Amino acid sequence: MSCRLLLADDHEIVRKSLREIIEFKTDCVIVGEAIDGLQAVQLAKEFAPDIALVDISMPGLGGLDAARQIRKESPRTKILILTMHDAGPFIAKIRETGVDGYLLKSDAPKSLPLAIDSLLHNLPFFAISGDARLPQGNTT
Repeated sequence: MSCRLLLADDHEIVRKSLREIIEFKTDCVIVGEAIDGLQAVQLAKEFAPDIALVDISMPGLGGLDAARQIRKESPRTKILILTMHDAGPFIAKIRETGVDGYLLKSDAPKSLPLAIDSLLHNLPFFAISGDARLPQGNTT
């Protein structure tokens, strides 16, 4: 059985690249694509995906605020924050939102399938400074 995934990023080229990784390297089906945080929340409410990949910087409602609202509208949805910026300085703020993972976009080609698999197995996935890994203490 494949997972159902929501993809939210305001840049079409990024969505296309992520879609290719997801379609070719995972067993997930993309049920919706959002171009901003508000649309991501609406689609999460409509489709209740297993995973929502949410860009941290989107117009209107930003990724972290969208993640909070997705959590309310679809509490079973696992949320993976994507960004092009190193989260080291503000990783605590990201984790406070209750998201299940964080991944640099530059690491997506090699680490997105692992991140998705981790979330599907109820394991958090946080990558810091381009070093994709599970939080310390997890050995899987």
